[in-house]
Amino acid sequence: MNMLDKQEQISKAFKGMHEAIFDKVKHFEEKSKIQDDVWQKKELGYGNSIVIDDGNFFDKAGINFSSITGKSLPESSVGNKSKSMGLPFFATGVSVVFHPKNPYIPTAHLNIRYFCTFKEDQIFEEWFGGGFDLTPYILDEEDCQKWHEGAKKACEVIDSNFYKMAKKNCDEYFYIPHRKEHRGIGGIFYEKRKFEQTDQGLNFSQRVSENFIKNYVEIINKHKTKKYTEVENKFQRFRRGRYVEFNLTYDRGTLFGLQSGGRIESILMSLPNKVEWHYKYDEKLTTQQQKLYDVLKTPRNWIDEI
Repeated sequence: MNMLDKQEQISKAFKGMHEAIFDKVKHFEEKSKIQDDVWQKKELGYGNSIVIDDGNFFDKAGINFSSITGKSLPESSVGNKSKSMGLPFFATGVSVVFHPKNPYIPTAHLNIRYFCTFKEDQIFEEWFGGGFDLTPYILDEEDCQKWHEGAKKACEVIDSNFYKMAKKNCDEYFYIPHRKEHRGIGGIFYEKRKFEQTDQGLNFSQRVSENFIKNYVEIINKHKTKKYTEVENKFQRFRRGRYVEFNLTYDRGTLFGLQSGGRIESILMSLPNKVEWHYKYDEKLTTQQQKLYDVLKTPRNWIDEI
């Protein structure tokens, strides 16, 4: 199989994961609110952004697929010590974010991706990366435990220790230094994971994807009919501000998209459309909100607590 055929085969596999995720959530939203945007950008590649903006169920949601090439791999994707930095590259993957209206339903995020770089018209290096995380506004400990149970199950195909490593990576990655808190209650995060066979990496990516959407739909169904107050809704909008701060300041995926000349609408689709910042915001936390802050300040080992 030549390189172009291999790239197309891998892209097709990720596109299948993209379609499967959309299929699991499309019934929650009114059809007229769903934008299905197939795009192509000269000298970059192509993709499919399925976006809900100000829907009836989701304030904002995006399910992105892309398949792109570039002449120079940005530092943000690999770090400045990588031998692949600056080389021509191919990348494909799926990026997902859900911002439901109901504050009892957390924000959820998934990213799964494949990269390869080229040297002298040959594949120089290839790897997979990704993970998922959960950002609650009203803490439900059972949700958190089941979320991490599912994450551990997804990782078992690698080895018994992979979850602990990926969970630690997730807690460290989704940390907001200037706020001294984490974005949410975590999940798993892994970078530059190499496999003996490309199919092994694709199978693991699919396992991660399937686990993510299965567990998230269960959380949605548990909370979707709960009534909420304006106080809870306002706190949700305030906490979404932290989500935006992380994505625009620290997220390497956002930086990679901008540095590689990516499609801006797709790169920034993760940002919620209803969010608040207040100067000298007086955080008089309820008991319920304080429980959430305690977890955001000091991540818990949810599996050990079951």
